Formats: sequence, C-alpha cells, structure tokens
Amino acid sequence: MTSWMFRSARLGILLLIVLSLAACGQASNDANDNNNGGISATPQTSDGMITVEDALGTVTLPQTPEKIVTMDFSFTDMVATLGVQPVGIADDGDAGLFMDSVKSALGDYTSVGSRYEPNIELISTLKPDLIIADVNKHKNALDQLKAIAPVLVLDDYTADYDQMLVNFMLVAKALGKEEEGRKRLEQHEALIGDAKEKLQGAKLTVLPAVVNPKGFYAHSNHSYSGSMVKLLGFTDPISDEAAYPQLTLEQLVEANPQALFLMPTEEVTIVNEWEKNPLWQELDAVKQGKVYTVERRNWSLSRGMLGSEKIAEDIVNELGAK
Repeated sequence: MTSWMFRSARLGILLLIVLSLAACGQASNDANDNNNGGISATPQTSDGMITVEDALGTVTLPQTPEKIVTMDFSFTDMVATLGVQPVGIADDGDAGLFMDSVKSALGDYTSVGSRYEPNIELISTLKPDLIIADVNKHKNALDQLKAIAPVLVLDDYTADYDQMLVNFMLVAKALGKEEEGRKRLEQHEALIGDAKEKLQGAKLTVLPAVVNPKGFYAHSNHSYSGSMVKLLGFTDPISDEAAYPQLTLEQLVEANPQALFLMPTEEVTIVNEWEKNPLWQELDAVKQGKVYTVERRNWSLSRGMLGSEKIAEDIVNELGAK
C-alpha cells in the first residue's frame, strides 16, 4: 500500500471511530446520566448545543465553550493545536514544563496547580464552560469538577498514540472545531507518513525511558512514547505488558536495545551512576553511539499532536538516513 493510501485509510478509520462515538451518545443517555453528574445527552441542535461521548458517558454543552480549563499537558497541547486559549491549566506550577511549540501558542492563563491535586476552589473562580480531565488521574475529583462545569473525561494517562488521535477529535468536537480538527489531523498524518518514509530501513530495537536519580523507567510499546516508536517502524526490546516498567541495569542489558532515547527528570540521574559500571558498556546502544537525550516535556508530558510530531522529528534526526 502506498504512503498516501495508508494515510487516507488510517484517517478514515479514526474519523469513523469518532463519528460512531458521537452517534451512540443519544442511545446511552439514560445509562450515562449518573456518570456525568446528571447532564443529559441531547443531539446537536441549531442553537449551538454540542453533544460528545467521552470515556464515561455523554457530555452535553449548551453552547460552544469559551472558557476552558485543561487538567493535563496533553489536553493543553490539543486545545493549543486547535487555536484555543485555556483560562486555566494544571501545569504543576511550572510553565517550563510546556514544550516550546505549546508555550508559544499560549497567552495568559491561571495555573490551577498540580495535575494530581488541582486547586478546585481556584478552578471554580474561573467560571469555566468546560473542564477537560483524565478518567484515571482525576477520578477522585470528578464530582467536584462536575459541580463547577461540564467535564469532558478522556482516557489519557494510559493512552497510546491511536487513542490520542481519538481524544484529539473528541476535544475538537467539544470545542466546536470539528472541521479544523479534521484538517489538522490530515496535516498530522502527512507529517507522520513522511517521517516513516525517512526511517525506512532503520530496523532497530528502540527503547525510550524516563530516568531520574532513583530509577530507570522504560516506556514499552503500551506507553504513549513507546507506541510512537512502534508506529515509526521500530521494535520494542522489552515487550512488557506494563507501560512503564522499572528496569535494573542487569535487566536493561538483557533487553539490549540498539538505540536509547532517555528523558531525564533532573540533570543528574541513575544513568550517571550506571555509566561507571562495565555492564553499561555491553549495551548495543552504547557500543553503536545511539544513546540520545531528549526532553521529557516533549516525549512524555505533551501527549498530543505537537508532542507526537516532535517525537517523530527527534527520531528522524537521530535515526533517519543521513
């Protein structure tokens, strides 16, 4: 199958998924009332009402939302990609965690604290029209959030690349920007297709990992960045069912990746210690000079269109044909 045929087929499947989710919204109205704080599922009407089927049920917005609160970096990536400015963002109190392309798209906003422990009272003062939250990370705060505004609940924390694309289109629908979302998705698919073509023939086992002073956390192909690596044609050397297994140096040597993409959380990590160990030198990635340091904010935090495009760009720059 040619590259353009592959991209067209993939885009068609993703759009069918999103359309089918929206279509089943009305049918699941009664069953999902309890999941959405009593918000009823009403089809989209000429007065601007928007209905979206999310990870828990059906969310109905009386009109196109203008004041958005995003509860994770991935959601901020998505709304920024669609040209929307959030009024509030759970940014862990550190704007430096935004990747550059997201930061440049953002204007002034209010930090609502940690992604894991957001400031509910502060969110309430912003009087949002829509809050975008994660089904896992924010499960204990959902009732409080729904008392403030409609909440679009997405499966993000455990999402792989394909789920991210579905989430992106659900966000686009909720923001009244479906057409913009489709056009951006087509552009994105073209960029990823070009990256795959540039990486043809680079048959390697590739492992991304977050490293901190205490541990090495591999990102298997069940993780977001790991699924991106797989999408681009590489093999996961650990084949672990867990998304983020912690590896010892001995386990890493046994897996023996041919390329490593390390995402350090701090300047000094466990890798600085491992580099003094003779076992580190046994890694094929080390022998072949294919150990790369990349930014965690790009590869792990910003799980959206912009983040995935940066991952593809980094991999092409390091492993593509020179």
